[in-house]
Amino acid sequence: MSNTNLPIILRILDNENRLVERADQKSISLLSILGVFMVFFVVYYRIIPINILTAALIILYFLFALMSILSLIMAIRPRIRKEPDDPKAKDNSLTCDPAFFTGICSFPNVGVYKESLQEVLKDETNIADIYIRQIFSVARINSVKYKHIQRGVLLVIMALVIELIIIAYLFIFHLGAGEMPPIT
Repeated sequence: MSNTNLPIILRILDNENRLVERADQKSISLLSILGVFMVFFVVYYRIIPINILTAALIILYFLFALMSILSLIMAIRPRIRKEPDDPKAKDNSLTCDPAFFTGICSFPNVGVYKESLQEVLKDETNIADIYIRQIFSVARINSVKYKHIQRGVLLVIMALVIELIIIAYLFIFHLGAGEMPPIT
């Protein structure tokens, strides 16, 4: 592999890492938005008249809110299954990847890590292979994260729509009764 390919590989890895950060930011933002609306819902919960319609809407609201929270937490901390190494690959001898977090942490001490890293740095092909494996791993993580984020966005929207329906129903209900409850 030539020297010109390594910067391209590193740029791809950097882009994948940025996508991980964006996914986490989106998840945290959606959790914050949902939390703000849940506080609003809890504050006005005592003025909701209990009937079949409101009971069904409240159950649906909490169901969608809980599912969205779970989905967004799974986006922040996705579960990735480790795939077995490809038997057709030309070299699977590198068991500890000295350039990636889990590989670095698997070394018993800094001396062993230093020796392994120096051995890998002798050959540019090894370096490129390490980064290519990292790109693949981070891309798989991004795939799972964005699947959960898409689901979470849909569930947050559904929860907020149900909450707005409840608010509209409360307004109509209390306006029709000729009284508006005091806001405290």
